[in-house]
Amino acid sequence: MAVKRFNKRGYPRLFKPSSIWMAAALVILFSACGDRGPSSTTSSAPLESYIEAELFRLEETYRILDRYSEALWPGWKDYTKIPVQVDFPNNVVLLVTPPAGRRPGFERLEGRTILGKAVYINRRGQTKAEVRPPLFAQRGRGGVGIQLEMGRTDLPPQEAERSAALEALLKTQGQPDAPFDFAPRGDSDSHILMYVHEHFHGHQTRIQPPGPGVEIERDAEVNAEYAAWSNIEGLALRRAYLEADDAAAREFLKDFVVAREIRRANMPPPAVAREVRISVTEGTASYVSLRTALLLKDSYEKKPDIDRAKDPFFYDFAYVDGYIDNIMRKGLEFAASSTRDNRGKYYFYGAYQCFLLDRFFPGWKRNFLEKSKNLDEAMVALFRLIPEEKTQITQRLSSRYGYDEILSFHENVLKKRP
Repeated sequence: MAVKRFNKRGYPRLFKPSSIWMAAALVILFSACGDRGPSSTTSSAPLESYIEAELFRLEETYRILDRYSEALWPGWKDYTKIPVQVDFPNNVVLLVTPPAGRRPGFERLEGRTILGKAVYINRRGQTKAEVRPPLFAQRGRGGVGIQLEMGRTDLPPQEAERSAALEALLKTQGQPDAPFDFAPRGDSDSHILMYVHEHFHGHQTRIQPPGPGVEIERDAEVNAEYAAWSNIEGLALRRAYLEADDAAAREFLKDFVVAREIRRANMPPPAVAREVRISVTEGTASYVSLRTALLLKDSYEKKPDIDRAKDPFFYDFAYVDGYIDNIMRKGLEFAASSTRDNRGKYYFYGAYQCFLLDRFFPGWKRNFLEKSKNLDEAMVALFRLIPEEKTQITQRLSSRYGYDEILSFHENVLKKRP
């Protein structure tokens, strides 16, 4: 969604992810917190509200995953083993991780655990900067561990007004006619869904360690034709998803497969390989967080003993409809119409491929990661198109999607670039 970590144009920041997400750096990061130096001390002092709020978010994430993880992805049980580090704006660091004897610079919170993981705080570099919830993850990394760099939100200074102001913002953004905007606002609901996304990156990394070269930007030239075919890919995915008739939906999926083949025909093989890996890594993680949102939309169970005083910015997923629409409709339309081709587009496209594979290829997720499969292979296997059928599909794409108009749009965009 990632979902995070998004810039003003709505695309995820490019410092991310777990192949994609700097796994090697995280190995160094978490080993640096490991068994070296003096033993950590323990503390029973009351915690600040922003730390309690983050612990609440993490606990709620695990409660949701305890219920849904197997439905989201077969065999996903390792989420509690992944260390989580949260860096606050005042340089206080929260670490939730399986217990270890030594955590240099950290105090272990006496009596506090989350699903067997110990809670540590490092205040050595603490500044006088004022920090109060709600906070949001302005940067994030997920892989062998999760690290979030938290930022402050722009809300009224009066404590009594802040929750109401954020709720009003969520209502406005959730309106069907509101523009696409996935800039994080600080509500705990979307933050919890972001945690789901990042924990799935951890699952990916445990099963399938990241390959080399994923962080290198693509080297395919983006011209108007390339952008137009990419646009048609997105339109075809959306139409297939919305189409109730299975036979008609499959025809739209064939359009997607052929349009993607046309676009990639002149791409260097390394660029295609990177795009495929990004679609798998980020597309599946985005799918998992979106599918979680869809499950919560219909069946979220409120926990009777939740202390709302710890987190007045959790709204029991009351606005999850707006969250889903913002990504699955507005986000995909934004991505499809974008002339620029960065990897943010494949968060959306990959997620849609996953949902459509659910529909037409039940059980596709079983051993998908273990066997290093990719989404394009799984989708192509649905049809096994022969050359004559590909030719027929190619001939219909122009009129079916308005290729000439789409091409002209992207040509005008490129002309305006310096």
